[in-house]
Amino acid sequence: MLTLYSALLAQHPRQLTPVRCAEATIVQLHRYFEDVVLENNLAALVVESLPPERQRPMRDIARVRDVGRSARFAFFIVSPEDALNEAALYEDDPDRGPILMRRSSEVGAGERFVIIADARFSALLVAVQEEDGSESAGDEVVWSFEPDVVYSALEYLMARATAELPGHAHLFSKAVRSCVPKATSLQLTVSVTTKLARLLQEQAVREIAVNRISTAIRSSLELPSVFQTTVNEVGRALGAQQSALSVEGEHEQPPLTTFYVRGGEADEATSSQMLSDLEAYGARLRGRIKSYVHDGTSGAGESDTRPVAVVPIIYHDRTLGVLMVASDDPERVWQDSEVMLLRTVADQVAVAVNHGRLYQQMQRQALTDSLTSCFNRRFFEIQLERDLHLATRMRQPVSLIFLDIDKFKTVNDTHGHAAGDAALRMIANVMREELRGVDTAARYGGEEFAIILPQAGPDGALVVAERLRARVEATEFPCVGHITASFGVATFPLHASSRELLVTTADRALYQAKRTGRNRVCSPADLPLEEMPALPFEADAPALEEAHAAAETTGGARETAGQPSAEETLQSSGEEPVHSSDCIP
Repeated sequence: MLTLYSALLAQHPRQLTPVRCAEATIVQLHRYFEDVVLENNLAALVVESLPPERQRPMRDIARVRDVGRSARFAFFIVSPEDALNEAALYEDDPDRGPILMRRSSEVGAGERFVIIADARFSALLVAVQEEDGSESAGDEVVWSFEPDVVYSALEYLMARATAELPGHAHLFSKAVRSCVPKATSLQLTVSVTTKLARLLQEQAVREIAVNRISTAIRSSLELPSVFQTTVNEVGRALGAQQSALSVEGEHEQPPLTTFYVRGGEADEATSSQMLSDLEAYGARLRGRIKSYVHDGTSGAGESDTRPVAVVPIIYHDRTLGVLMVASDDPERVWQDSEVMLLRTVADQVAVAVNHGRLYQQMQRQALTDSLTSCFNRRFFEIQLERDLHLATRMRQPVSLIFLDIDKFKTVNDTHGHAAGDAALRMIANVMREELRGVDTAARYGGEEFAIILPQAGPDGALVVAERLRARVEATEFPCVGHITASFGVATFPLHASSRELLVTTADRALYQAKRTGRNRVCSPADLPLEEMPALPFEADAPALEEAHAAAETTGGARETAGQPSAEETLQSSGEEPVHSSDCIP
């Protein structure tokens, strides 16, 4: 036997035009047709075929009960295992309520329809799944308000009831005869079509919101800006009073949280309340796939009963955070299409978080030495160029220290490479403990390290180098014992006017320390006269003189009272300081 959808298209090919709709849209259209009966107390015949559901939410059961009480006749075609078979559908009057017709064959199992027939109004909506079962493209849907089309549908259903449901055939035929559609009320038809137009408009707004969020995710890997775009678009698309998103941080970092408040920015009290709500819902949904939806009611007046919808952000079965929307309308009921939008956005956010973190991880790996977790030589070159540029603009000195472990080849040959690697890691830890936050420590190559000291003059750099030398000498290295290191120090622009010359000068000072006995600190002042680097004639002499004076004034006082700190100087210049503490521990 043909399905109702196929039979109607065969009989009325010119009057019916199939369109493709998503499941959430079909559910909403179905409810719009039911609203005609509920809102207008229409004593009509209502026939619905529902997809099988082993579990149904209470509001769906209440909806079936309400339609059964309002309509003159209400027939619901369901599968034998549907949850409606066990639901309490009759409250006051057992003779007035929905009539369940249990489907006895697979014919029509994949279609969903609602038919309304009355002397002054008729309408039908029929949706059928594609044969391949694919949900990505949606289902085929037809609807009509023409009495002859509706009567054709009722004739088809009478024939099916006679063949498959003989126990309900007589009552069903009586209901059809008493509610034969004769005309269509223009007022009721307009009310339904207006709702359809509003639904399509809302769909368009939500599709635009999803597209904007997708564009933000594609165009940026900066998670804070992506999250802010997400809550803004979701809040506006759903007409919510508030929207918030929270994603847990990495490596014991605090969670990343963004807020949207209709009509302006969130004040401190509102932000605190939303943050508390996010924490509570996050704990409630952790490890769960289901969403939390709290609808409003006509008697809702308390703040803790406001309508809220929350969905978890999940990636590879791991809950990363939550996306929440809240309404200030106490009677707000969250539609399935709205919850579906939240889930779609949450899935996109989960992918964005994963991609953003992978990008950050790749950046760290590209700029970090895997053995010592200090920055590598590539980052050293970038940061030195940045610090020298800032120092030139701010007329401040920058010092460079080269550190080389003495007789490191002997350590490897005698104790093994594993012991040598452990020694390198310990020296990296020593530097992290001894240096300032604005200093940069990098592994330059092999057993050699480079340290950039912004705003440090020659005397201050010598103090730091000597402190590091003494600390290395006093440290007990496992399986090795005590080792020493040699240091070379140079200062820009006192000893060099360019990056290349600064590196060359510090390197010569380091090898001067090696030649003169190791385990010591040398500066350009210790170099033989023939090895002293010459400053280029084209250097800006006045600028160099001022920088020399600044270097001498700075001396050993690396953070003088009354002077801005290195971090404050970098912030005032608009550049982001890079900390040696950023090395991965």
